[in-house]
Amino acid sequence: MNFNIKIDQIVLDNDRLIILYKSGTKKEILISDLKDIYITVNKIKPIYEFLIIIFSVAGTLFAFFYLQANLILIISSLLIVVITAKMNNYKQYDMKINLKNGITIIKRVPLKSKNDTINFVNDIRKKVYNSKIESTNKLAYNK
Repeated sequence: MNFNIKIDQIVLDNDRLIILYKSGTKKEILISDLKDIYITVNKIKPIYEFLIIIFSVAGTLFAFFYLQANLILIISSLLIVVITAKMNNYKQYDMKINLKNGITIIKRVPLKSKNDTINFVNDIRKKVYNSKIESTNKLAYNK
């Protein structure tokens, strides 16, 4: 099950994650309940890229055959080049938190704060690793 509710902020506490939603609600998740956490890169789907290029070419052909204006042809051709270049550079980042009970929480990450988010994910992974070591040590000492 995915939670796609708008997340405002995720805060790392001592042994838990506190998720603050834009609606004002708050959810606490124990570090021991985390399965994994990672960042994904989403690019534009090829079908959408193809459709945008087809519409740009159709607009250029329409301008060339029906408007008979050289300026419109140049502008349309330039538009195709700019759109194609922009599509190749389009990236969207998501932070995904998978819990042991099968719930996935997704937070969109702006490009500007990508590096801060990577550091945050690494800190969470260290906490998860340390909690796993502590739990195995407790089991070993209790035997």
